[in-house]
Amino acid sequence: MSTILERLEPQVREALEEGHLESLREILAEEHPADISDVLERLEPDQRYEVFQLLDIETQAEVLDRVGQDATRELFVRLPVEEAADLLDELPMDDAVEILTEDVPELKDQLLAAMETEDAAEVQRLMQYPPESAGLLMTEKYVHVGKDLTAAEALQYLQRVDEEVETVSDLYVLDDDNKLIGVFSLRELLRQRPDTRIEEFMETDIVFVLPETDQETVARTVAHYHFMGIPVVDENQIMLGIITVDDVIDVLVEENTEDILRFGAVESDGTDQPYFTIPLFRVLRSRFGWLLLLMVADTLTGTVLRLFDAQLAAVVQLSFYIPLLIGTGGNTGSQTVSTIIRGLAVRDIRFGDIFRVLRRELMGGLLLGIGLSIVAGTRAYIWDGNILLAVTVGFSIVAICTWANVIGALIPMIAHRVGIDAAVVSAPMISTLVDATGLFIYLTIAGLFLAGQMA
Repeated sequence: MSTILERLEPQVREALEEGHLESLREILAEEHPADISDVLERLEPDQRYEVFQLLDIETQAEVLDRVGQDATRELFVRLPVEEAADLLDELPMDDAVEILTEDVPELKDQLLAAMETEDAAEVQRLMQYPPESAGLLMTEKYVHVGKDLTAAEALQYLQRVDEEVETVSDLYVLDDDNKLIGVFSLRELLRQRPDTRIEEFMETDIVFVLPETDQETVARTVAHYHFMGIPVVDENQIMLGIITVDDVIDVLVEENTEDILRFGAVESDGTDQPYFTIPLFRVLRSRFGWLLLLMVADTLTGTVLRLFDAQLAAVVQLSFYIPLLIGTGGNTGSQTVSTIIRGLAVRDIRFGDIFRVLRRELMGGLLLGIGLSIVAGTRAYIWDGNILLAVTVGFSIVAICTWANVIGALIPMIAHRVGIDAAVVSAPMISTLVDATGLFIYLTIAGLFLAGQMA
């Protein structure tokens, strides 16, 4: 069964090639903005702009809310200022702030001047908050009521709510000074008798965030409590706005993408956008630095080999097992660092747990090593018929797996403690480190067990 993208993209490309723009306009009018945005991100810039211009303004706004930063920038740079400003007016204001501050900052003043006065004022208020803060995700359009209303009056009020309000899943109760004093869900409202007063069933134990709160903290709070939105208040409990779950999902996706890229030793600056929209040079630039660092780190392995070149020359069979041993060590370390970084990310692990974690990983590495050593030692004996060599390989596997588990747990936890993103201490870096140290462990053990054969 083909996906919508597999069906829609060929239709769009064929219509563009044949110049059937009116028929394409009709096709796109029947499609969901999310599917249109998927297609736009796979087109060339000129094609992308041509298709975008075929959409009505409401669909354009929804598409912009979904496409990546590079595609958004390309479109806004080409659009006349008045059209671009109209689009910003159509968007939720928190999304408009993101476009103005991150995508086209050089056009910010022009676009603000061309926007509707009320929308421009809201955008400028939101732009005062720090980068990556809750204030930049916030919308000032939300449903709020007084505590003296009845359930029936609240339902009547909902029927007159501004269409620009993003969600009505939760209603916020404010006092005369605009302080947040309660919250209740639409589901809870529908369960009440018509004459029940709001203060009788509203929740007063409210979870909220400040506008300066880090966006990742906001996202984790919303995910933890399974909220559809979360209120933002100032230090005096004055209600400023809400953050909706769709913006929280965007934050979590962005953070997860950054972690995945860093875990693969790729800088996330500008490479966390849809694949076909990222300039090739930027991709290469983001990868080159890490690859250079890892290449330099790999020279440690060569240094260890030079240090033990006499032993390797005396017992040539030792070299046959180097790929097996350092590969096993690198894989073990990568597995461990993956689990530790996940634990740190979801806060299952804290720095105070370090000794508990190290004991667990030490035992895990030891048991894994014993199991793998039986297989590796047996294989070595079958290959070479040298019992001392087989014992050397077996003991080395145990030592390397244990060491890889410990180092794979320790380094991310220390990095997290000193404020470095644990994902930066990525699997390739751990693997490279374990390669060099594992080789040293192997050849040192070989020197103990095979001293007579090396003489």
